[in-house]
Amino acid sequence: MTATRRTGRAGHGGSETNRPLACVVINPSKRKATRAVSDLLARRLREAGFRGPIWLETSGSEPGATQARLAVASGARLVVAAGGDGTVRSVAAGLASTSLEMGIMPLGTANLAARNLGLPTTDLAQAAEVLASGSAGPYDLAWVSTDAHSETGTEAGAETGTATGTETSAGGSSLPGAPGTASGRAAASAGPAASPAPATVANGISWARPTLGHEHACMVVAGIGFDAGLVAATHPGLKARIGWGAYALAAMSNLRSPRMDLVLSLAGEPGSASDAAAPSVPPRPTPGGEAPSDTGLGSGPPRTAPSRGGRRVERLTARSLLVANGGRLPAGITLLPRARLDDGLLDIAAIDTVAGLVGWGSLARQVLPPYAAAYADPERATGRVLLRQGNDVTVRLAAPALVEVDGDLLPPTQGVHVRLEAGALRIRRP
Repeated sequence: MTATRRTGRAGHGGSETNRPLACVVINPSKRKATRAVSDLLARRLREAGFRGPIWLETSGSEPGATQARLAVASGARLVVAAGGDGTVRSVAAGLASTSLEMGIMPLGTANLAARNLGLPTTDLAQAAEVLASGSAGPYDLAWVSTDAHSETGTEAGAETGTATGTETSAGGSSLPGAPGTASGRAAASAGPAASPAPATVANGISWARPTLGHEHACMVVAGIGFDAGLVAATHPGLKARIGWGAYALAAMSNLRSPRMDLVLSLAGEPGSASDAAAPSVPPRPTPGGEAPSDTGLGSGPPRTAPSRGGRRVERLTARSLLVANGGRLPAGITLLPRARLDDGLLDIAAIDTVAGLVGWGSLARQVLPPYAAAYADPERATGRVLLRQGNDVTVRLAAPALVEVDGDLLPPTQGVHVRLEAGALRIRRP
C-alpha cells in the first residue's frame, strides 16, 4: 500500500470530529506537486470546514483507484485527485457510483478532465478555491475494455478483456518490450489476475493496467490509431519541458500513420429508430480471402445497417477513431463541440485524410482556434470527420492498433468496447 501522510493544523477540540473529512490522492512525481501546493490545498480545505486532509500518494502500481477506495472506507466526504489525467481517471474509478464528492487539482500536462469541466488549469490558487467552495454535480464516466490479441490470431474476439499486446504499433513501428500474448476469451475474461505487469513500450511509456476489474476508466477520450500513435511517440522528458507542445511535435512525425479498416457498432444513438431502412453491410472477408474494399470515409458514405438490439453498424476507413466524453483539448481546440461530460452520451469521431499533407491541412483548418471545430462534408473534403453519438460503442479492427485512454497507452488490439456510466461521479466545479 502507498504511504499515507497527514498535514494541517491540530484539531479544535471536540468540534474537529464533527467536520467532514477530506482526502487528497496525490501523484508525487508531478513537478507541480510541491510543498507549497500541498500547503495551499490543505489551508483552503480547512478554511472551508473540512477535517484533515489525509494525504494518499500514488505509485506506478497503484495510480489512484485503491487510494480512492481507502478514502471511501475512511468516511471521507470529499476526495481530491491531485495529478494528471491518469490520476484523475484512476480516482474516478474508485469513486464511481458512490455519494462522495470528487475534486480535481490539475497538476498534469493536458489536464483534459479539468479543461472539460471548466476548471482552472494554470492558476492553482483558483483551482484550490473551487475545491473549497465549488458545488458538486453529476458527471458521466466511460469504461473501456479491449480484446486480448494473439500474434497469430485474426479474429477480434469478445467485447471485453484485458489487452496483452503485440509487437506492432498503429504507425507500423516496432514496439520493444511488448508483453506476452494471451489466448482467446479465457485469458481475456480472467480479470485483473491475468493482467501483465506494465512493460516499457517506447520513450519510457508503459502499458496502462486496467483501472478496475478488466476495464479502464475514461474521463474524456479513448483514441484508436493516429491519436494513440502520437501518445506513444511523445517523449515524457520533452513533455515535462515543453508541455502540450510535445504532443504537437509527435503528431508531425506521425502524419503517415496507416488508415484503419474497422466496423463501428453503437447503441443509444439519438433518433436511432430512423436508421431502420439503412442498407445492409456486406460480411467481412475471411483471412486469405478477398481483401476488404475501402468503403469508409475515403470513398463515399459508410455502409450502414441496423442489427439486433437497435445498434447502428458501420464499416469505415479512418486514420483515427475517437470515442469521447468531452471535446476540449489544450491550445483552445474544441474538437467535438457537442460533447459534454453530463449529457449521458459518448461522441464518436472517425477521422480520415487523403491527398497527403493537403488532407491534414484541410483537417487543421476545420479544427484550429479561435472557433470550435466546424466540419466540412466528409464526401467532399480531403480532411474528413464522421460524427456519431451513443452510449455503448464496439469497434472491430481488421488489424491490431494502439489505443490510448486519457493519455495512457494500451497495447495493440483488434477489439475495443466503450460503455458510459451516466451520472457515475459527483465532481466539484465553479
